[in-house]
Amino acid sequence: MPGSIDLIVSTAYIGVTIWIAYWLRLYTLFYLDSYPLTRTLVLEFIATAELCGACFELIIIADNWGVWMYALYLFLLTIWWSINWDEASECPYTHMEDVVIHKKPLTVAFLLICAELAGGLIIFKYIQILWAFQFASTHKNRAYGDCTTDLQARTNHL
Repeated sequence: MPGSIDLIVSTAYIGVTIWIAYWLRLYTLFYLDSYPLTRTLVLEFIATAELCGACFELIIIADNWGVWMYALYLFLLTIWWSINWDEASECPYTHMEDVVIHKKPLTVAFLLICAELAGGLIIFKYIQILWAFQFASTHKNRAYGDCTTDLQARTNHL
């Protein structure tokens, strides 16, 4: 069973991730104020990266400390995100809905989805680097090891 130091490390990783996103968001709002599309793209990138980064660590928490600890962290993160994300959605389907109801052009929705995809891919590498340090026993062999999840799909089915 993982110890309390492992939970502290996971909490610190989540804290550092949302702290970085918070400051990136502030800089974006300040420096890109006169460029609305660029600002929106960067904010979507940041929100998606923050969500994915925190959720990668939430998986560690759920696996090792159970659903109640996971629920507590998710509840607190949801409050944080609702306060800090403003208009960013981090979900591609909201942009597609906006296209369907003619609230947003298809090109803008496509750019927003690409920004979200980039945020998710870059944060994956960031989490890999953090997990490679193996400050917690719960991160051992997670960064570059084989996937050991309960639900796996073959990748050679095509």
